[in-house]
Amino acid sequence: MGGMERPELLPDCEVPARRRQPDDFIVTCLTRLADDSLGDNWRISSLQACSIRGGSAMAAASFVVKADGPWHDDLRRIAQESRVGFERPDFTYAEYTVGLCYVAGTKGIPAGLRHRAADELVHRANEAGYAEARSLLPKNGWGWLADAVREGWAVCTAQLFIADETSALKTRLKVGLALAEHDHPTGYVPDSLEQLVAHPQAPSADRLALATAVARRAPKDSVSLLRSLASDPLAQAGHRMQAIGLLEGIDQVEAEKMRALQTRLPSGRTARGQHQEAAERAERETAARRDRETPEAVVVRLESTIEGILEDLISRGSADWLGDQLDNHIAETDWNGVAQDIADICGVARDENLASSLALLEALTRIRYGDETSPIPQTSDLDAVGDEEIPRLAREELEEYARQEGERAWRRWQDLIEKHGWNEDRLEEVDDKSIEVNQDLTDAVRQKAGDHLRKLQQHMVWELWPALTSAARKRDYAGARGHSASARLLADEAERAAGLWRELTAESISFDPLTLSWPRDLWLVFEEWRTGKR
Repeated sequence: MGGMERPELLPDCEVPARRRQPDDFIVTCLTRLADDSLGDNWRISSLQACSIRGGSAMAAASFVVKADGPWHDDLRRIAQESRVGFERPDFTYAEYTVGLCYVAGTKGIPAGLRHRAADELVHRANEAGYAEARSLLPKNGWGWLADAVREGWAVCTAQLFIADETSALKTRLKVGLALAEHDHPTGYVPDSLEQLVAHPQAPSADRLALATAVARRAPKDSVSLLRSLASDPLAQAGHRMQAIGLLEGIDQVEAEKMRALQTRLPSGRTARGQHQEAAERAERETAARRDRETPEAVVVRLESTIEGILEDLISRGSADWLGDQLDNHIAETDWNGVAQDIADICGVARDENLASSLALLEALTRIRYGDETSPIPQTSDLDAVGDEEIPRLAREELEEYARQEGERAWRRWQDLIEKHGWNEDRLEEVDDKSIEVNQDLTDAVRQKAGDHLRKLQQHMVWELWPALTSAARKRDYAGARGHSASARLLADEAERAAGLWRELTAESISFDPLTLSWPRDLWLVFEEWRTGKR
């Protein structure tokens, strides 16, 4: 395997890499849930909070309470006491994948649980899942795989790990020994284990230990490993003879061939020199192959790079994830949830990498297509001015809305009084109506502020961001920069609107009916009512 860059996307999961990490609220909940030193109330409330948040948070909590290990029984007890239903979980395949990333990447969770989540990622996404796990767990300290294999799990993860040239060879050999001792199906030796036994940089003593472990468990399966070691001049002579000795007890004919071969093998110093020369020659051939690359191949690679940047831009503002839970969070008056949704939107709109991505895209398209793009601007992206209409809502507008709605409600009540007359207690009727009007106004103003947040999110994912990516695809980079500037203006409005919504959820709206003009008989009742309220 090559370099361990974190994959931008995982199979059947369209959530980009930078969004596959939990916010502070989820980190706190998962950490408390897994902390057996806390009281049950803390852990139960954390589990319930993940359930309310839903989606990937619920998926992460579901994995934690179901994962095998010494914590299993205790967490199942917490789950039962919380009365959170995990039998029919309400999350998608992609949300569960992201939930696994949450668990594997949260430092406060016990290492064993993080390791289980990493292994599950590998089962779901193979090499991409392994690359994701490598990016989420510490780069060093993967020796836990050896214990996991001996316990009967993480075998596939261990096979990918020992084939990973970016990981420490010493740890790979340790994990490889556990794999060699593992009871694989008869006749099967993992390719990665064979490659490790043949690894030219590995100490020959460790290579012999791997082959010996397979020989003890399944003698016939070890023939190819022992033959590889016995015929390798890079291995020490004594270790080659030990490999031949093991071969004699398994396959006498092969052992004789390997014994006869020893006199024709070069010395260790010569073999190392030949290996170094072969590596340098391969490197030179690779460089020459790049130099000989055809123009058609260069064009294909260039177009692929351009398409990759465009796809990344599209995924950043995708409606599949960007603020997709905002409506639920507003309905639940979830301050933390709304704050995270708005932070996600602002993060996309203000991402410093956006300007560099557009600049790189423009440079590449000019190389590929010539000057068929909009002129290079004389100002930076940050100086560009958005020319789109961004939905806006001021507190003064809400106050005027509340005044109009309050007046309308009281005038309707006046019509009813004039038509049907009073109840027995006039003051009580006015008091009840005042409470009703104020509650309705409070709900209406909060609804209007929430609707404004929803409108901003929808404008971002359905209009503004698609317009930006469409302009970029059409090579209209001046237009794309204009949309980028509009996105930053939208982010400013979203932050201000989120603060306004939060303030309104913590206060009540009231309307004084005495600010209106009334007939004399109604006015006297209102005066008496106000006097009684003092």
